[in-house]
Amino acid sequence: MSWIRDRFWSHFVVGWVLVTVVLIRWDGSTRLGLHALPMALIASWAWALHWGRDIRVQVAEGFRAQHHTWNSLLRSWPPHDPSPLHREFVQRMGSAEQYLRAMVRAHRLQRLSIAFTDGWHPGCDGNEAASVSEGRRAHLWLGSNWFGPEQTIHLPVILEHELGHVLRRDTQRSTVLQAAGVFLVVLAAAWLPLSTIVPSVVALRLLYVGWVWHSELACDTRAARACGSEMVILLWRRNTGLLCTLSPLARMKYNLRSAFTHPPYWLRIWWTRRVNAPATSAHPLAVLSDAYDLTPPLERPTNPGWPSAASKREPQADCG
Repeated sequence: MSWIRDRFWSHFVVGWVLVTVVLIRWDGSTRLGLHALPMALIASWAWALHWGRDIRVQVAEGFRAQHHTWNSLLRSWPPHDPSPLHREFVQRMGSAEQYLRAMVRAHRLQRLSIAFTDGWHPGCDGNEAASVSEGRRAHLWLGSNWFGPEQTIHLPVILEHELGHVLRRDTQRSTVLQAAGVFLVVLAAAWLPLSTIVPSVVALRLLYVGWVWHSELACDTRAARACGSEMVILLWRRNTGLLCTLSPLARMKYNLRSAFTHPPYWLRIWWTRRVNAPATSAHPLAVLSDAYDLTPPLERPTNPGWPSAASKREPQADCG
């Protein structure tokens, strides 16, 4: 019960305000007028307060996850006889960390932590990537597959895309826009004719989705200019190919679910082709696709929360 309260208490506040407004409108004997403004402010403030606290918790959790996933592998004693794959994996992690430290200094961030999603959350996939930021502190969630032999060629694009979200402060902007949307929804329920309330709410939702798509395409632009447009298109074509392996029903569910957070891959490919960026670019983390010896298995670190190589699921089309 406490988990529901901590996770959804702002939803309850907004729902209570909306129900109150609708009941007053339904009665017909009372007009809210300017009295709707404080009600809208209360709902908007509750939403912003809740999600601002949630962001701080996520950044703090990411910092802890770095110690249990990233540091436990990068800074632990190597196995007695490490395989070439293990050495390349850890070396790749070290190179990525050095590059991120340079970005922190260049953009004057206070802290940028990094952790493996599939080493911290049991249900997460090794191909995921996400970022969250709060002020000058930020955290990157990366799947371990981006450092493995098959997907490491895409690591520069993934990092540049997520760094784009951090430097644009998309997490804070999203919270502000959502709080403004709640404010406008309450005012729409209080002031507009009942027949236009639902279309107005849908229009606000579509405007927010449009902003989300714009932010994703802006980060694609950053990745294209840093890594080359061909590398970005290669990643989206890889994800498109993975989608084609799903059943039509599963593919439709994925497209409907992801449409609220990411533009479709065909649009991202079309956009990247029209970005003013070089076709190829020598990124500091660029590697050849055959840089790994694929024969030896990856050694399992001592951390019990780390999944073994055999437990990794097949790659899914899931990229931030």
